[in-house]
Amino acid sequence: MRLARSKRLRKPVFVVVLGVILYLIAANSGAGWLYVVSAGLGPTVIVSALAPWWNVRGIEVIRHAPVLAMACEPFECTLEVKSKGRLARHLLEIKDHFAGDTGRAVVTRVRRDKPVLLKYTVENPRRDIYAGGDVTVETGAPFGLFFKRSRTRVNSEIVVYPRTFKVAELLPSATTDAERGDRAESATLHRGYGGEFWGVREYRSGDSAQLVAWKRSARSMPAGKLAVVELAQETHPPLVVALNLDPRALLEAREMVVSAGASLLLYGLKEGREVRASAGPQRTPFPEELTPDGLLTWCAALQASRPPDPEGTSVEIRLSTKRVVNAARNPDLLERPGASEAQAIVLVSCYEFAGPGEWMSPDEEREFLSRTEANGRRIVGLGAVVEEPWRIG
Repeated sequence: MRLARSKRLRKPVFVVVLGVILYLIAANSGAGWLYVVSAGLGPTVIVSALAPWWNVRGIEVIRHAPVLAMACEPFECTLEVKSKGRLARHLLEIKDHFAGDTGRAVVTRVRRDKPVLLKYTVENPRRDIYAGGDVTVETGAPFGLFFKRSRTRVNSEIVVYPRTFKVAELLPSATTDAERGDRAESATLHRGYGGEFWGVREYRSGDSAQLVAWKRSARSMPAGKLAVVELAQETHPPLVVALNLDPRALLEAREMVVSAGASLLLYGLKEGREVRASAGPQRTPFPEELTPDGLLTWCAALQASRPPDPEGTSVEIRLSTKRVVNAARNPDLLERPGASEAQAIVLVSCYEFAGPGEWMSPDEEREFLSRTEANGRRIVGLGAVVEEPWRIG
C-alpha cells in the first residue's frame, strides 16, 4: 500500500521540483519564457489535485445481474453509470467487486441525462449468496498527477450455486447390522397400496374400493362407516450425506466437498430417494421441502465449520486434513481413518490442490484409503479433476 502511494506521488513531486528549478534558472538567467513555464506548472498541479476529487463525486452506479448463477461458469453483468451533477464527468475507471470476482471498465464521459451502460463478464464467480458488492470509481483526469477513489456499496441479490457434475450411480441403501456392526443392503416399508399388510383404518375419500375390509366394516365399524386395509410398499432408507468443511483446509478443497455433496444430493433426489445432509453448524438449516433449487441454495450458503457428526450417514465427504489426538502425550498420533460409521467415504485431497502443507501427504492419503477399505467401507479419493460420470467405489 505504501509502495503504491509513493509511486503515485512521483509525478506531482517531479512537476513541483521541475517548477522550482525552472524558476531558479529564470531568476539567474533572466529568461522570461522560463517564468511563464514555471508559473504555468503551479496551476497545473492545483487543478490536477482538485479535479479528480470533484470528478468522482455525484456518480451513481446501478448493477443489473442475473438472479442465479453457477460457480466457475461466467455470466454477464451490466453497470448503469450516471452523473447526479449538472456537469459531465470524464475518464472514470469502474471496478465492480461482485460474486467473488472483479470486473473493470473505463468511461470516457458520463452525463446526467444520458446514463452509460457498461457490460462485463464475471469470469470466475464464487459459490455463495450475495446481497450486493462494492463498486470503486477512480480517476486521475485531467493530467494524471493525482488520483481520487470512491467506493460505494451497490445492492443486487444473486445466488451462485456450487459446481456440480454427473453422478453415474448411488450406493445401495443400507442399514446397520446391530450384531456385526457393519453395513448391509436392505430396505424398509412405509404405507402404500401394494405389498405386505400394514393395518386397518377408517375409509377416507379417494381410497380404492379394492381396499375396503367388508367383514371388518360390518363387525366393528359404526353404521355407515367403512374400514380399509393399509398395505406396505418397499422403499429405501434416506441418503444421508455428511460434509466436512474444516476451516483449516484450502478454499478450493472445501468447494470440492460442497460440489461432491450437491451432486450426490441432486442425483438422489432425481432417483426418488429421500435425501438429507449435514455440514456442521450453519446459518441456514437443511430445507424441509426438497427441490433441486432448495438443495442448491442450501449448498450455496454453506460456510467453513467444525465437522458434523458422521453417525447414521450414508456418505461422508471429508478433507485430507490431519487432527492430532491427545497431542500432549503423543503428538504424532493421527485420527484413526476408520472412525467414521458412514457406509462410504469420499476423501478430498488437499495435496492435489496446493501441494505439501499442514494436511495429509500422498502416502498418508493412500494409507487412509487402504485402512478404511480394509474396515469394509467403500472409499474413493477425489482431487481437483473429476472424471464424469463420477461414482463411489
